Amino acid sequence: MKKIIITTRYDKIGKFKELRDNLDVKLSSLIEKLGYLPILLPNNIKNLNTYINRISPNGIILSGGGDPAKKDLRKINEKKLIKFSIKKKIPILGICRGAQAINLHFGGKILKVKNHVRKNHRIFGPIAKKEKIYTNSYHDYGIIKKSLAKNFYISGYSSDEVIESFYHKKFKILCIMWHPERYSNIRKFDKKIIKNFLS
Repeated sequence: MKKIIITTRYDKIGKFKELRDNLDVKLSSLIEKLGYLPILLPNNIKNLNTYINRISPNGIILSGGGDPAKKDLRKINEKKLIKFSIKKKIPILGICRGAQAINLHFGGKILKVKNHVRKNHRIFGPIAKKEKIYTNSYHDYGIIKKSLAKNFYISGYSSDEVIESFYHKKFKILCIMWHPERYSNIRKFDKKIIKNFLS
């Protein structure tokens, strides 16, 4: 069974500001249902390279939720994971915030966008082909053509030209701005994309 590392949020909880790793259980469940072994990455690992080398993952997912520009352990770890995936030629999938983090890592920008929180958008572009594909949307910051990092191709966009999916020209990096885990059942569209990418 292929092992997939999934990053977790790094949040302060309660009046004692307890630091916790968090992840929507729907995401790890989705990855398991697709036939992979999800491995959640703690944010306070002292030697990340040793940790991930011992796991020897077949893929990496930068999960959603949170501010990708926030300078914390999660951001530090995700930058290391991106470099690791490139060096080891391991596929890395960015979901929503994860996609934004990847764009920032490669020198792109994120911009405030309207009507992308709790909305459904039709996706246009190569990723949808000629099918009528609609995806959920939960981000108030997004990426447009001029803010996309160099060496990335746009594979999907909404009617207002906000980018919904993009991938690197050279490295095995795919980014999507919707949350496939937030559907009650795995959509064939998402299953095909994720399985093809992580295979």
